[in-house]
Amino acid sequence: MKSIVSYPERGNYGKSNWRGNTSGLLIKDLIEFASQNVRTPLNSFLFVDACEGSGTSGDVCRELNCQYVGLDLHKGNDFTKDSILASLPREADTVFTHPPYAEMIQYSGKQWGNQLIESDLSNPKISKEEFLEKSQLMLLNQRDATRTNGLYATLIGDMRKKGQFWSFQADYQNMMPKDELISVVIKMQHKCMSDNRTYGGSFIPILHEYLLIWKKKGASVYRVVWDNALRLKRSIASSWRNAIRLAFMKLDGKATLQEIYKEVEKVASNLIQKNKNWQAKIRQQLQYHFRNVERGVWAV
Repeated sequence: MKSIVSYPERGNYGKSNWRGNTSGLLIKDLIEFASQNVRTPLNSFLFVDACEGSGTSGDVCRELNCQYVGLDLHKGNDFTKDSILASLPREADTVFTHPPYAEMIQYSGKQWGNQLIESDLSNPKISKEEFLEKSQLMLLNQRDATRTNGLYATLIGDMRKKGQFWSFQADYQNMMPKDELISVVIKMQHKCMSDNRTYGGSFIPILHEYLLIWKKKGASVYRVVWDNALRLKRSIASSWRNAIRLAFMKLDGKATLQEIYKEVEKVASNLIQKNKNWQAKIRQQLQYHFRNVERGVWAV
C-alpha cells in the first residue's frame, strides 16, 4: 500500500449496485498491510468491518482465508450505541469503517428499508455537529474493539454543500490520539455519479477519499477522551451527550442513574470539574436525548 492508491475496477466483491460501495481491492491491500504490521498470519487474523454494507469485506476475507466479522446498521448493530467488541469472539487485529458522510447517499429509508433511522449518519435531519459527535463514538468504539498494537481505520471523504466545504478527515484526526495515527492514504474515486457532469467557474470536483489508519496503544478509552479534551480548546470529546453515550456503550445500553453517574465520572472528569451540579446536568441530558424505560432506569 502507498500513500496514494487508485482502483479503477472494484473487483468481484460485494454487490456492485450498492451505492457508496468501495473497492474490495482497497480492503485486500489494507488487510495485507495490517497483517504484516501486527505480525499476524492471515489465517489467524481477525478483520472486522462495522459498516459492512453489501458484504465487500466478507468476500475479501474469504478469499484471503482470514477471520471476519461484519456488522452494520441494517443488520441491527448501531456503532453509536452498541459495543463492537461485544459482538466479537475476541479483540480484533483490525477494525474498519466506511461510514456514510452526512446525506450524500441516504441509506436507511432509501438505499435499504422503509424507515429512516435516527442514528444513521446519512440521516438528512442530523446537523454537522451531531454527525461529528456520532463519528467520534464510532471511532472510539472501533478502537475499544481493537487489540493493543492492532490497527483501526476509517475511509472518509470531503463534502461540499450549499457553498460550504467540509474535510471530515481533519475532524477525525483531531478526535483521536495524535500518537496513534500512522498513515493517511489518499484513494482516488472512479465511476462516480458526478463524473458525467460539466462544472464551470472555480468549482473543483471531489475525486478522492482518505483512508486514516491508527495503531492502538494501551491507553483506555477513558484516557483517550480525557487527553483529547485537554489538548483541544473545543472538543467533540468533551460533550455531555457523548460522555453519556460512551457510558451506555459500557453498560449495554441500559442502566440505573447511579451506574450512569459512575461511568460518566470516568470519561468526563474535565466536564465535572467545571460544573459542581454535574449530576443535574446528566439528568437534563438524559431527559433531552435518552429514554426513561422505568423508574430510575434509562436507555439509549
